[in-house]
Amino acid sequence: MSYPLSSYRVGIAGAGAFAAFLAGALATLPEFQLTAVAGRTDEKRQRVLAAYRQRQPDVASPREYREATELIRDPDIDVVVLSTPPHLHASLSKLALMQGKHVLLEKPGALTAAALKDNAHLATKQRRAFAVNLVLRYNPLVEAVEWMIRHRLLGRVYHASLHNAAHRVTSGHWFWNRNQSGGIFIEHGVHFFEVGRHWFGEPEDARGFAITEASGEQSRVWASVIHRGCTRHGHVRETQLPTKESESKSLDEYVPVQYYHGFTMEEDAPESTQWEVHCAQGRIMLEGWIPQRLYVEGVLAEEQAKQIDALLDTVPTQPRADAYEQVRAWATARLSPNAYAPERTSSSFVSRLPYRRTLSLSDRQGWYEAMAQARFLDLCRMIQDPNWSGLVTLDDAVADLSLAESCTVSEVWQEG
Repeated sequence: MSYPLSSYRVGIAGAGAFAAFLAGALATLPEFQLTAVAGRTDEKRQRVLAAYRQRQPDVASPREYREATELIRDPDIDVVVLSTPPHLHASLSKLALMQGKHVLLEKPGALTAAALKDNAHLATKQRRAFAVNLVLRYNPLVEAVEWMIRHRLLGRVYHASLHNAAHRVTSGHWFWNRNQSGGIFIEHGVHFFEVGRHWFGEPEDARGFAITEASGEQSRVWASVIHRGCTRHGHVRETQLPTKESESKSLDEYVPVQYYHGFTMEEDAPESTQWEVHCAQGRIMLEGWIPQRLYVEGVLAEEQAKQIDALLDTVPTQPRADAYEQVRAWATARLSPNAYAPERTSSSFVSRLPYRRTLSLSDRQGWYEAMAQARFLDLCRMIQDPNWSGLVTLDDAVADLSLAESCTVSEVWQEG
């Protein structure tokens, strides 16, 4: 990171498997000092502490609490990381903010967008950093795809789909209780809605579907979302507000996107996650829940191919927390709004050739840890700089959750 950060005393409330992952992933950061852990059983707390001590064997033993509320009231804690089931997010984060703590919430942050927005307002009032742990956009491949789409390096996007096939969660787990999890789109799908919104624009319309099994569980859900991207300056979609000069050139472009999630895979079967983006001149495929393989193919002009190659060459091969920043810095400097105007290559006078490129990242665990580190460091920067809202903002998290609510559920089919 290019800015100095302090060390923060952190308490993790909720001692499940993800809490143990975070404790290990963040342990190597100078900014992270695990001060306390809260969990209902000794076994769960010890698992979190063991993950931390594996990488920080010489530190003092963190405090242990059974109840999250006890940890939140600990005066020696600066930052509370909430990794409890979703139905506890809103009430516990409100308590933490009222106690003067900064808060990093596991997704979704609340069961409703309204509840998350209320706590966002409270965080502003309390002058505390408050963020939801949405990590996918901190992956450099996700960042690279965003720039390819934004600058139409394969032409206009016409359709996209996400297919996410995960291992089945044990029956009776809180995951299947809608009152506790909110359902698959709310508990899990917000990760992918966050990516979809930034790749394709805000949702204009959304419908959700589910199949209910004889057990009452809804293990397969899917949504059809119409995203509306706004293009300006020669077909370039920008994230900034339009200038007076560009307002008259703005055009709405609709992108239908299908989102499928199935928690149906047997324990020894391979999970799979794949984005497929269909463009006028080719397609983009991104594979992995932690994205690790990017495949691009098309029939492109020489300049398009050179820009894609140059963009992908900036992706680090080894896990690092600032990997997405490296890609963004290069693209911001080198892919100007008028860097590529696709209408110029549609002419029969422009030579186009087949293009294929595959980029793979090894060390899935390392990249997952790097993404978690990037999200935590982003929160640290929010603490030090009140004007910094983070790569994934609270407005983003609220919008993701709102979309998830819209997709839960329009139509249901009953089995059995």
